[in-house]
Amino acid sequence: MKTYFLLAAIGLSTASMNSQAAVVECVISGTPTPQEWSAHFCSSPTVSPVSSVVFRLNASKPIAEVTWSYHGSSGRWDCNSGQYCRFTNSSRQPSGNAEACARRVLYTDGTWESLNTCAYGTYWYGSGPILKQFDVDVSEEQLSSSANHLH
Repeated sequence: MKTYFLLAAIGLSTASMNSQAAVVECVISGTPTPQEWSAHFCSSPTVSPVSSVVFRLNASKPIAEVTWSYHGSSGRWDCNSGQYCRFTNSSRQPSGNAEACARRVLYTDGTWESLNTCAYGTYWYGSGPILKQFDVDVSEEQLSSSANHLH
């Protein structure tokens, strides 16, 4: 009986550690300075009334498919089944926020995991001298597939 409880505790501990390994990160695109991927939260002024919040699921092993849930201000979402999810805001609302959550991930080794990891991005159309706009490019292929295993 003690062996059973010990194995059950190890199994729960391992499942808990695996859940912690995958995290949603975000970055604001269309900013006056380069941005870095940030776990759970990102924010920045933008140089254009139209900008993007780009989300990615970062995991410890290669990803085949992600199930996303998302919501935000007025704009367009491009969240297929890939490792990346992108929100592009509406020019009518140059400031706002977006949140994307990874709910399930299928890894290339055939295993899957239920998740509840999210990131929240906030942006605002800034003012002041801006020399160059920095954008984050995510191809349509990367939005739909994680075949390139980008991390």
